[in-house]
Amino acid sequence: MTKGQRIAELRKRKNESQSELAKVVHVSASTIGMWETDQRAIKDNDLSTLADHFGVTTDYILGRKIDLGDTPVAAHLRNGLSLDDLPEDRRQAVIDYMEYQKSLYKKEQERKGKKD
Repeated sequence: MTKGQRIAELRKRKNESQSELAKVVHVSASTIGMWETDQRAIKDNDLSTLADHFGVTTDYILGRKIDLGDTPVAAHLRNGLSLDDLPEDRRQAVIDYMEYQKSLYKKEQERKGKKD
């Protein structure tokens, strides 16, 4: 998944239009559209604003993998679930979602640490 596709997915999960997101980031709706189609680079400060708005890390938007150490992702599945019988694109979508959830959790923990 590209960073543009991640932004589009995150925006849709929040049920936001490109225009609504553009107001948050202080750019035009066409800029959002170009980001989502990977036709325009994202400035660092805009990337940070997007990450904060969506509650994810900038690494998640950039597609960087979250370090799970030596533990394979499949080991995190329960109830005998396996990714082996899924096609590669679906398997990657599950992994991406798991990384997204982990980034949300990490962000929550960071916020809790700042409150203490």
